[in-house]
Amino acid sequence: MQLKLIQETTEAIARQAGAILLHYFDQPHQENTKMTNIDMVTEADTAAEAVIVAALREAFPDHHIVGEEGGGMGAPAETADYFWYVDPLDGTTNYANNLPIFSVSMALAGRDAHPLVGVVYNPVADEMFSAVRGGGATLNGRPLQVSTKPTLQASLLGSGFPYDKATDPDNNLNRWGAFLVRSRGLRRLGSAALDMCYVASGRFDGYWEGKMNRWDFLAGMLCVLEAGGRVTDYSGGEGDTLMSGKQVLASNGLIHDQMLAVIREAGAVTIRS
Repeated sequence: MQLKLIQETTEAIARQAGAILLHYFDQPHQENTKMTNIDMVTEADTAAEAVIVAALREAFPDHHIVGEEGGGMGAPAETADYFWYVDPLDGTTNYANNLPIFSVSMALAGRDAHPLVGVVYNPVADEMFSAVRGGGATLNGRPLQVSTKPTLQASLLGSGFPYDKATDPDNNLNRWGAFLVRSRGLRRLGSAALDMCYVASGRFDGYWEGKMNRWDFLAGMLCVLEAGGRVTDYSGGEGDTLMSGKQVLASNGLIHDQMLAVIREAGAVTIRS
């Protein structure tokens, strides 16, 4: 596969989707809830995903597409060798409240779900985070490199909370509290894809979050890895617990073991199937 050409096509599609998000932004939105009253979808999510899916089906008709809003599309999953994981609007709650922190996230992966191409576009800032496996990560064409902070105490971290935080005890509050007193600061931006790209670019030194879907983190994960960082689950593993999105821990690599230690200290975490 010519991954660089696929990367260029993906960036162009992400820009088209970003233009749609900007068109609908900063005005009243049509909101519908999904699983909970804080898990929502707007007219912009649907419109952006429609553009992405149409473009991907035309460019890659033999690929399967997994979209947050539209489910499985494109070639049948049983026969496809390559899969797209698409979040047309990562940060819907921010967007619905006209808070300008959101992104378009697109990742191409093989059947093993390990990303080959990852693109995260912030249309408000016109920032295109992009990566190809083995080819490095870039921001608007400039090479990315994770930070060199050696200690957790000097680090700025990002995280997020699950949609069921009011009903499930595993809502990340214990880990948030543990990191709050052991780091320079914490930020909760509301877009997991941007959080991970901020690790890749050195804006954040580390990030953790659980209960995500592949469309939330695969593109950002590739950016972190190609920028020299490390991504594991909360026990340091790189298997299904990570690749399914149940637990994602990204860092510059230097503070990774320190972050794992804090998570262990915060208490055991029950993995739900």
